[in-house]
Amino acid sequence: MKQNWKLIRYILGLLLLMEATFLWASAGVGVYYHFTLGESDWQTFLLCGLLSGVLGAILYWTNRHHSRQILTREGFLVVSLTWVVFSLFGMLPYLMEGTLTSTADAFLETMSGFTTTGCTTILNLEEQPHAILFWRSLSQWLGGLGIVVFSLALMPMIGTGATQIFGAETNGLQVDKLRPKIQQTARRLWGIYLTLSLLNAILYWLAGMSPFDAVCHMFTTMASGGFSNYSDSIGHFHSATIEYICIVFLFLTSVNFNLYYFIGRGQIRYCFKNDEFRWFFFIVLGFTALFMILDGSMRWWNQSATPEQLAALGDGTLECSFRTALFHTLTICSSAGYQAQYFDYVLWGPLFWLPTLMLMVMGGCSSSTAGGLKVVRIVVLIKNAKNEFLQALDPRSYTSVRLNGHILRSEAVYKILAMLSIYLILIVLSVFALQCMGLSFDTSIGTAISAFGNTGPALGSTGPAFTWAALPDMAKWYLSICMLIGRLEIFTVILIFTPMFWRR
Repeated sequence: MKQNWKLIRYILGLLLLMEATFLWASAGVGVYYHFTLGESDWQTFLLCGLLSGVLGAILYWTNRHHSRQILTREGFLVVSLTWVVFSLFGMLPYLMEGTLTSTADAFLETMSGFTTTGCTTILNLEEQPHAILFWRSLSQWLGGLGIVVFSLALMPMIGTGATQIFGAETNGLQVDKLRPKIQQTARRLWGIYLTLSLLNAILYWLAGMSPFDAVCHMFTTMASGGFSNYSDSIGHFHSATIEYICIVFLFLTSVNFNLYYFIGRGQIRYCFKNDEFRWFFFIVLGFTALFMILDGSMRWWNQSATPEQLAALGDGTLECSFRTALFHTLTICSSAGYQAQYFDYVLWGPLFWLPTLMLMVMGGCSSSTAGGLKVVRIVVLIKNAKNEFLQALDPRSYTSVRLNGHILRSEAVYKILAMLSIYLILIVLSVFALQCMGLSFDTSIGTAISAFGNTGPALGSTGPAFTWAALPDMAKWYLSICMLIGRLEIFTVILIFTPMFWRR
């Protein structure tokens, strides 16, 4: 069958109209600070919103007579194009306002926002106007639960293609339909997202943030994105209370959002019976304990630890060690990449690097705003490996992988194995490609894993204390594509580049 280009252009038109709305919302923030502080960037956002709105209106109006049937192929194409188109129009304010002068920098910044990766190329965050900072944070909030899921919640006119688009956007092990219709599911997910967002912003404000900082950091906490209005991130506030609030919400946003639906119905036991949630909970506890032990070993038994390393680990109290270890565990596995008051794991030393990279690869739970491979896939891989060992001991025995008490179909297990294989191949190829572009080995491997896992901070010259501005332009374009592939969990983007995808 031919691609349904009319419907694809129609959906992209609606999405551009939606982006124009949020650009104008940023212009509204600019108008407020124009009258209070004399900032003038509201005009840039007004113009960018106008450009996005005009093109969106043209695509919408000229393709309104379309077939409402859309296949899975078109769903993959719509989702991939959405992130690219949003990033192309979303980078215009950075270029037009002069925040960034390089197209590669602006595209990386915007793709990092919408994919919630959190790496940045902006060197002088504190000097940026409020509307730029608001748009930067808002882009992560929109990308957190998925631009396309948001559009599905608001646009019932997509019709019979909603299932295909939703499946392409939430390309996990499986998508639990919380309501009979996909659009109702999308609305329910966004309802949960909005409720937690409101609570998060209020708590940040009560803990001492200004209203503007509270809203911007709420956007990026809920999205597990990690953008901040300050170069030293959450550490700027020097507040243990704010760090604990951030910890709580990073945990909540790393959990499968479907569980909140069942909690709302009083089915709390459902959470504790969920294999992925239980594994994630104990993984967080385990890595927190590990980092506390490493902290203690550096502080009390490692005679070669420098004063700078010890200072970066905290003040030496048990509470500070626990808070720093828990913050580090959750900000990495949630893919937020925030910096706390004591966070520079590159400065901590090589002992901390491997566990950190493991958390980057693993990520959070499926159907959450976290990045990475997702805990559910790691659980399935471990259970499958255990079954292979048991079958090797007794070839006559037959064991199946069970998840949440149900037998998992072998096709799902094979898909996870295939995804892991492709993921490892892409990491290896990316490390080689980045080294060819002039990056060191530790920077290459850390940056590649960070981009595919949508984490943000990496190793070497792209560690938590640095920006990605110094990378070559070719590396920035390449890593932008890696972020998109990682955000859409590999298959959605990779399939578009295969000849089979374009055959009738």
